[in-house]
Amino acid sequence: MAKKELKRSLGFWDVLMFGVGGIVGAGIYAIIGKAAGFSGNMLWLSFVIAATVALLTGLSYAEFVSRYPDSGGSFEYIKQGFNEKTALFMSVFMAFTGIVAAAAISISFADYLSRLVNIPSWVIIISVISLMAFFNIIGAKYSSYYNSFATIVTLIGLAAVVVVSIPEIGTTPLLETNDAGWTGLFAGGALIFFSYIGFEDLVKMAEETKNPKVNMPKAIIMSGIIVLLIYVLIAISAVSVLDWKQLSNSNGPLAAVIEAKLGAWGATSLVIIALFATSKTILSNILGTSRLLYDVARDSEKTWLKKFTTISGIGNAPNFAIIAISLVAIGFGLIGNLKLVASLSNIFIFIVFGMVNLALLNLRHRKRKEKNKKPPFYIRLNVNNIPIPTIIALITILLMFGFNVYNLFQGNA
Repeated sequence: MAKKELKRSLGFWDVLMFGVGGIVGAGIYAIIGKAAGFSGNMLWLSFVIAATVALLTGLSYAEFVSRYPDSGGSFEYIKQGFNEKTALFMSVFMAFTGIVAAAAISISFADYLSRLVNIPSWVIIISVISLMAFFNIIGAKYSSYYNSFATIVTLIGLAAVVVVSIPEIGTTPLLETNDAGWTGLFAGGALIFFSYIGFEDLVKMAEETKNPKVNMPKAIIMSGIIVLLIYVLIAISAVSVLDWKQLSNSNGPLAAVIEAKLGAWGATSLVIIALFATSKTILSNILGTSRLLYDVARDSEKTWLKKFTTISGIGNAPNFAIIAISLVAIGFGLIGNLKLVASLSNIFIFIVFGMVNLALLNLRHRKRKEKNKKPPFYIRLNVNNIPIPTIIALITILLMFGFNVYNLFQGNA
């Protein structure tokens, strides 16, 4: 029986904006203060460390999506690199990451909104997840419209942080660590990784993208580089305006930066912008995880999963999968904790990223006699058809995994 296919409605600029929007989300608004507590004035280097680890794995995702432009993302790649049984086992980690991250960010959204209006947090959490589910249900194109608008608003907020900080840039020694030294830099990088996992959701849009074998790899790499530049500028700006200790103790670090330069009205404006940043991150998590459930159900022989393959409605979207993911996210959202989930989500995403890299190494090993059958995107620098950048990616993931465990046991999650 042939697979049901999603409608290809997204062009290169759509998926690039999804990539940038998926990465530049709630993480930068929530995590930067805690990371400053680890890294001190060298916060910018922790962002570079996190981005380097993410981009190395991004190369593996780029090659996989160039080979298999499927909506399953990591699930499909692990299945192709190993087998379906391994992919089904790993899909639990993938789903848990997306669902709980959406739940945690909904709590962050509620915290921001409660500064402006007096509404119970549980009402806000249910409402924002339901609204983002609605955008998903009416289709990827409309989700793309909202994501693009929210991404532009988010970037305007980040640009405002940089602009107001320009007079202060250069007044802070940016090569000065705190007492934690290099341990703090890597611990900060491990925590910051929560802000870089968006491209894992991006590849799940491959089946709805025009010419995905070419457009998707470009969008993955370009979005990662664009976000790296943005984040480094934000990190430098933040520590230039406020002492890193003040940043680490602030519940709204970027709002505190703006408030220091523009006063209360500036802080309120940034809170409103943060609402767009957090909501679109929820949108991306629901979208990506619902596509994962859709693909798992489509490939599975289990009858009870087949309901999640239903594509219906004006958006021609996997509605039952979207609704199921959203209901579970609401459940977690009513009891979640952003700080803890950031590190826990990282632990699970490191496991998934590690398995994707291993899957590519195994696939390349099996295909070492097919060197002339290269996909449109092919990782260079190989030894006997084994990509060295993928080996480095695995090593750096293990390093970040260790520091994430360190963060949890040190009570810094």
